[in-house]
Amino acid sequence: MEELIIVRGTATRTCAADRGVLVVTARVKQPSAAESERALAELTTRTDEVLDRFVSIISGTSTVALSIRPNSYWHSESGRTVIDGHVGERGVRITIVDPAQAGSLIRALYDAASVEVSGPDWELVDDNPVHAQIRREAARDARQRAEQYADGLGLSVGGVAFVREPGIRTEPPGLARSLSFQADAELASEPTIELSAAEIRLSASVEVGFRIEPGR
Repeated sequence: MEELIIVRGTATRTCAADRGVLVVTARVKQPSAAESERALAELTTRTDEVLDRFVSIISGTSTVALSIRPNSYWHSESGRTVIDGHVGERGVRITIVDPAQAGSLIRALYDAASVEVSGPDWELVDDNPVHAQIRREAARDARQRAEQYADGLGLSVGGVAFVREPGIRTEPPGLARSLSFQADAELASEPTIELSAAEIRLSASVEVGFRIEPGR
């Protein structure tokens, strides 16, 4: 069996995000399915009008949920399921190409309609050069680790026997994200939404098997 030194090289880097993803959910409850459908249509129309105003910073939208369903609960005294209305819901996934404008878009959505907004989740595009840079750094780290182990054992590092890539993980730096409402002392009636910096921490790792050679 070939004798190897197997190490895992890692690298971490924080960089500015290329885009942000929001999920905007409109939800209504009415006595009947028809009433729920009409109310949802009105709510989504107001939401879409806001999105049209921000079309210059939106690269794509997709519907992730759309339903009209009975709202039911278990009535313990009667021992049966009771329907007390119908819920209409639409969720839209929005990709923003200008992260700096995310707060303005969220504020406009809240002003226009009663909706739920989750995100933004920051992302990097696949061809961002940072991906390649961090892979190279992880590979160099693997080589350095192997050489350090070999030196401590009085050996030398030879060629590469195999390479396995667990992958690149992305996550927000520090706290996941910050969404806060702040009111200026002179403009208490005009709260603003401030988001934490649109940054992503990338962590890359690579597992490498180096052949062992006699020490020099």
